[in-house]
Amino acid sequence: MTLHTRTILDFGFWILDCHRVPWIRRRRVRPSIGDHGRKGRRLIHATLRSSGNGFTLAELIVAATVLTVVMTAVYVGFGSTLRAWRYGESHITAYQDVRTALNIMSREFGCMLGGAEHLFQGKNDEVEFFTVAPPMNVEKGEGPRVLWVHYRFNRVGKSLVREEAVVLKPLPLQPPEGQELDKTRVKLGRKYKFELIADGVRALDFTYFWIPPYERKPDEPPKWLDPIRLTESREGWGLPQGIKVDLTVDDPTSESGKASFSLRTSFRGPTTPYNEKKIGALGRGKT
Repeated sequence: MTLHTRTILDFGFWILDCHRVPWIRRRRVRPSIGDHGRKGRRLIHATLRSSGNGFTLAELIVAATVLTVVMTAVYVGFGSTLRAWRYGESHITAYQDVRTALNIMSREFGCMLGGAEHLFQGKNDEVEFFTVAPPMNVEKGEGPRVLWVHYRFNRVGKSLVREEAVVLKPLPLQPPEGQELDKTRVKLGRKYKFELIADGVRALDFTYFWIPPYERKPDEPPKWLDPIRLTESREGWGLPQGIKVDLTVDDPTSESGKASFSLRTSFRGPTTPYNEKKIGALGRGKT
């Protein structure tokens, strides 16, 4: 083999090596002029084999396994965090609804309509009264209006319901002793219903407080009187001195599975003195 032929072969193997892995810089070993025949070709092939820088199959399997484990851990951690965030967000929303409902009640209890004390009535799980407040129905305007308001517990839907209606005409005065109230004179507009708490309500309890009569001498300091607690306030009894609202809702995070909230408020303005003749035996011993 002539020197010219060996030079051409060397150049061809060099081109082949660079074409196989063009992005890796190869170490090019050119045989000396003294190399001849098979010995030179063996040296060139050995150089080409040793110059390859790739990954083995075992390395690829190990890398893929490690990557799978890491991605699985990241996915599990992200999923747990997302579920915890959604769980907390739902309970925060429920607690916000409870606080909003109690704030609305407190505001409307504090704005009772004067002269309509005899129209106040309530039971253990509902209460009905007249107040001056902005209606929740925005179509009726944003300013305060004389409203009929009714709160009740929907046992089927486990919700707290608030009903309202605008008073269209002046309300009737309290009738004389022994006469019944003419309810036909109470003219209300269309009634609108709102669910302040859509679901998850376990109980809604109203307690009505009356201060028992007590005659105090002018020079005698006032003393503490235990109020009379009743679970109802009938129409015609008048406006009690205070009211307590106990609201119980679902709370899966607690051991009992529920959470209780209370609202205590005393009515402003003139209230109705306790009348044992009207209330009768219901008020005896209820302290």
